[in-house]
Amino acid sequence: MHFRQVFAQTFGLETTIAEVVFGLVLAAIAVAAILSWVRGRRGRAASRMAKHNPLEMGYVLALTGMAIFLITLSFSSNADFFRHSPPALRVRVTAFQWCWKFKYIGSPAAVEGQCQGGPDPTLVLPSGEPVQVNLTSQDVIHSFWIPGLKFKLDIYPGHPNSFTFTLHNGRWRGRCAEFCGLYHTDMRFTIEAIPRAQFSRWLSSRAHTPGTGP
Repeated sequence: MHFRQVFAQTFGLETTIAEVVFGLVLAAIAVAAILSWVRGRRGRAASRMAKHNPLEMGYVLALTGMAIFLITLSFSSNADFFRHSPPALRVRVTAFQWCWKFKYIGSPAAVEGQCQGGPDPTLVLPSGEPVQVNLTSQDVIHSFWIPGLKFKLDIYPGHPNSFTFTLHNGRWRGRCAEFCGLYHTDMRFTIEAIPRAQFSRWLSSRAHTPGTGP
């Protein structure tokens, strides 16, 4: 659940900053309107000032500082996604038009679905343990998206990506989030995290019957 926590913290902070900036802009507009009204009531002509260097410089510095802060926050949060302990399990996820294959590295076990009219593949993992997921594509660009975990990572042919996560017991639906052709919307999968003892039994059974199905 680490992804969801980092996303919530980052999104919450960025939303707060956006609300503060929006409030300051509204306040500046209100002040300018009031000053203009007061000037008109006193019979004074509108200001002809073409520029105000100190004010403009302050505005530029504020924007620059805010941009640097947001960029640093984004990179820091992104790096936090990939900061992890040595994995207890490694899985290779291969995306293809238009489904998924999951191969458990170090074991003959594999799962491959038939997303068009067949069963969606299920990636079964041990709960409470770090799992490294290596992503690759055998044809075009795909995207590994788990909405319930607030996580998405693009998959490029010839350029493997990887991440490590730890899940508690549960099931999450996933799908491809990068348009990849005719049956893109059918590219669904499920992630299921189960206790280690149950997972070991499942992996042993899959090692003797690799292939399609959950």
